[in-house]
Amino acid sequence: MANLLVATAGHIDHGKTALIQALNGFNGDSTKEEKERAITIDLSFSNLKNGEQNISFIDVPGHENLLKTMISGAFSIDVGLVVIAGDDGLMPQSIEHIKVLNYLGINSLILAITKCDLISHERALFVLKSAQEFLKNYENLNILKSFFISIKDEKSIKDLKNYLFTLKAKERDINGVLRYYVDRAFILKGIGVIATGSIISGTLKKGEKLFNYDKQKELSIKSLQTHGVLVQSACACERLALNLSGCEFKDITKGDFISKKGYFRAFKELDCVVFGQIRHNENLLFCIGTKQVNAKILILNASCDETKPKPKDKENKFYATIKLKNAVFASFNEPFILLSLGRVRAGGRVLNPISEPLKKSVKTELLQALENKNFLKAFGILKSAHKNGFGLISSEQRFNLSHENALNIAKKLGNALIDENALNVYDISAKEHIKAYIKFLLQKNEFAIFSATSIALKLPWASAFLAQLCIDEMSEFLSKNDGVYTKKGVDFSKLKKRVEDEILSILDKQALMPQAPYNIYDYLEIDRTSGDNALKKLCAKKIVIRLAHNLFISAKHLNNALEKLKELIKKDGFVNINTAKKTLNLSRKYTIAYLEALDKDENITKNGTDRVFKI
Repeated sequence: MANLLVATAGHIDHGKTALIQALNGFNGDSTKEEKERAITIDLSFSNLKNGEQNISFIDVPGHENLLKTMISGAFSIDVGLVVIAGDDGLMPQSIEHIKVLNYLGINSLILAITKCDLISHERALFVLKSAQEFLKNYENLNILKSFFISIKDEKSIKDLKNYLFTLKAKERDINGVLRYYVDRAFILKGIGVIATGSIISGTLKKGEKLFNYDKQKELSIKSLQTHGVLVQSACACERLALNLSGCEFKDITKGDFISKKGYFRAFKELDCVVFGQIRHNENLLFCIGTKQVNAKILILNASCDETKPKPKDKENKFYATIKLKNAVFASFNEPFILLSLGRVRAGGRVLNPISEPLKKSVKTELLQALENKNFLKAFGILKSAHKNGFGLISSEQRFNLSHENALNIAKKLGNALIDENALNVYDISAKEHIKAYIKFLLQKNEFAIFSATSIALKLPWASAFLAQLCIDEMSEFLSKNDGVYTKKGVDFSKLKKRVEDEILSILDKQALMPQAPYNIYDYLEIDRTSGDNALKKLCAKKIVIRLAHNLFISAKHLNNALEKLKELIKKDGFVNINTAKKTLNLSRKYTIAYLEALDKDENITKNGTDRVFKI
C-alpha cells in the first residue's frame, strides 16, 4: 500500500486537530487531560484511505512547552501541513515549527489558512502572502499548494483531501538496515508490551528478532499493527505498533533505538553540519529520533562562528563536533534539532557518527565531502588519515551504504589495498610497515616461524590478507614449509626439532606454573600452528602432559607434584585444595589441576572435598 506521511505544524489553537478530524473523523485529543485542556498533549496518529492509497497523519502539539514532543514525531515525514489561523496569522510557534521542518529536511509544505469563515477574503490573502514571504527565508522549503480552509466549508475540506491523494511519497529506503525509534511504550491487558514509532529505514516482519540497543535487549515481534490493522510486514516510513515478547515494560522507553543486532555502535561524539546561531562551547539539548540528550557544541570552522548574528531568520552554517552526555546510535545524514530552554536554537545532520581522532583541518575536509555525499573523496581522506587502514564493517551506520556499495567505491581509490573479506581499506604504504616488521622479526630471531595469521595477531591493525600480500612479495628472503614461513636458508626439519626443545626447556624452567602456550609461542617468535604441532609431539612422547585447555606441564614436574601430594596424604591422612595450595605454594587454578590429575591415580579416592588413599 502506498503510504504518505503528513505532519501538521502550527501555533496552538490554530485548528490543526480540528482539521484532521474534518479530513478523517479522528479526534486526536483522546486522553482525559487533552480533552479537558483542549490541546493536543502528545502525538496523535491517524490515517485516511482511498483504495490502495493511505495517508498517515501526525498531529503534533503547538504549545511552546511541548515543542520537544513535536520534534519526536517529525522524522520520516513526506509533507508538512502548516496550519495558520486566518484571524491570528503567522505566530511564534508556527515559525518555530517551520524551522524544525526545515532542519529535519521536510522540504515539501502545504499551507492551510484556517478559520476562513471568521475573516474576510482580503484578510485570508494577506495572511497567505505574509506566510509565503516568510518562507522565502528558507531556500530548501517548497510550497506545494495553498488552501483557504474552514471546517464548516465541506468543499474546502474536500479540495484539500483530493489534493493530498495526488501526492506521492518520497523514495523509501526499504532495502537498508531497519531503524526504528520508540515514541510511546505501554502495556495492553491480555496482550503485553506495545511500542509505537515510525520505521525510518528498512523493513520489518512479524516473528523477526530485533535488538533494543539502548537497553541491550533482544526482542521478538508477536504482531504488527498499523492504524488498527494487523499486518505481516511494514517498511519505511510506516507508522507501526509492535507487540513485543522477550521483554518487560521497563525494558522499553521513549527514545529507545531498535534495529537488527550487530549493525550499530553508540558514540558520545558526533561530527555534524549545523544550521543556526549558536556559540562555541554552548550547552544545548540534542534531539535525534525520539531521543533527547544534553550536549556541548564545539564549532570546527571558527569563521562561521559569528559573534554578530545574521539578520533575523538568516542562519549560519558550520561544522561542529557535538559532545553528548550519553552515547547515541546515530547514523549518517540523520537529522537532529538543538534546543535551549525549550526553544529551537539550531538543527542539522549527522555526517560522521563514528568518533575518531582526526586533526581539525582533516575533519573539516572530511565533513565537507560527506555533506556532498562525495564518498570517494571521503574514503580517500580516511585512507590518508589512517595509514594502517580504516574499516567498512560499519558502512551502513557510517555512510548509509551497504558493504557491497562501500567496497565498490573503495575499489576506485588510488594507491589503496582493499581487503574484501575483512572489509578494510589500507593505504599502499601499510605494506611497507608490515615488511619492516617481518624483517625486524627475523633480525631479532633468525629462527622465527610465522604465518600471515600470526603476523595479523602481532599487528592488530593488519588483516591476514594484507600480511599474506607482503609475505608473497618477500619470497627472496623467505622459505615456505608446511604452510608457515622462515628465513631463507634455515633447515626447517632441524628448526622443528629446535622448537620442541625450546618449548620443553621453557616448561622445565616454569616448573609447576607454566604459561599458556600462546605466551610461549610469542616469546619464541613462532606461529601458533608450529607451536601447537611441537606440543602435540611432546605430548605424544609423554614428555609433556596436558592438564587443561591451556595448561601443559613437563611430565617430570607433574610427577614431582603428585608425589608431594601423596606424601601429604600419608602425613595427614588426606589432602584438599587448602592444604595442597599451601604445600605446593600455588594459586587455586593450578592446585585444582594437580588435584584432578591426582584423581586419576587408581590408589586415590575422594571423600567429600578430601583426597585419601583407598582402603
